[in-house]
Amino acid sequence: MSTLSWIIGRGGLLGSAVERAISTSLWHPDNLFPWEQPHHLREAIAEALHHFRIRLEDSGAQSWNIYWCAGAGVVGTSAEQFAAETAILRFFLDEFGKSVSTLPNTTGQIFLASSAGGVYAGSSGCPLTENTAPQPISDYGRTKLVHEQILSEWARTRPNISTLVGRLSNLYGPGQHIEKPQGLISHMSRCMIFNVPLRIFVPLDTIRDYLFADDAARRIVFAMQRLHREAPQGGLHVTKIFGSGSETTIAGLIGIFRQIAKRHLRLISSQSPIRSQQPAGLQFRSIVWPDDASTQRTELLDGMNRVHTHQLALFQAGRLPAPSLR
Repeated sequence: MSTLSWIIGRGGLLGSAVERAISTSLWHPDNLFPWEQPHHLREAIAEALHHFRIRLEDSGAQSWNIYWCAGAGVVGTSAEQFAAETAILRFFLDEFGKSVSTLPNTTGQIFLASSAGGVYAGSSGCPLTENTAPQPISDYGRTKLVHEQILSEWARTRPNISTLVGRLSNLYGPGQHIEKPQGLISHMSRCMIFNVPLRIFVPLDTIRDYLFADDAARRIVFAMQRLHREAPQGGLHVTKIFGSGSETTIAGLIGIFRQIAKRHLRLISSQSPIRSQQPAGLQFRSIVWPDDASTQRTELLDGMNRVHTHQLALFQAGRLPAPSLR
């Protein structure tokens, strides 16, 4: 065994996809972390780090990968919840630094999931690249940028560690947490299935880049492998945008669902305080390691059809909750 990988947040959309994409040995605690219970969460993290170190020592692994895919906050989440997420990331890195990263003769890579839409929401230029100055306009985007800075500062004094910050566009796919107040494609599908109106808080010509989660995961794992190849002893720090390479409007999504379901999706246009935190259009192009463009890409029609098929199966099994009409 040469590399041992651990996904933090493996129960979420991205974490689950990364787990499917990893070909190296994968380790995880016996139980999912109790994210809603901060005190117990810290205890669970400390215990998991202890066991991860033991597994590394026993297995003789020469390197490790950490995939930080955790985080429940979205645009409009309270500052208190974001502060709690930031505190947990700091706690994890501090405890990790005291334990696992001090193991002799091992190197490691850490992936941090960030948000391209969040950190570039107020940035100018088209397309937006890694050379574009971040300009968040929401607590969500500002928090993601803080998390990036926390990891950068932490890794600066640890030369045996490399880092990859992945600024992702709008992720979607089967298995997205439907109780989480994001995931427009998943929400559209539920509204279509239950034949209830879709409440829209932004104009129909709002442009976004929608990235299928399994595509993102494969490219992230590929980038982590490249990170290790280019700096096998650590010390390389990369920030990369992960997007689909194409954009569509909300009206375009509605048209695709009409094509899939063979009927119209009813709409209600509403006002919301978070509307000012949603830019009209975002277009991303990565100029960092762009040769990964040869990897498999899922067309939007195919990806949306997979989401709809998945939710139809849940509905038929009586396991799909009705969408909120608020």
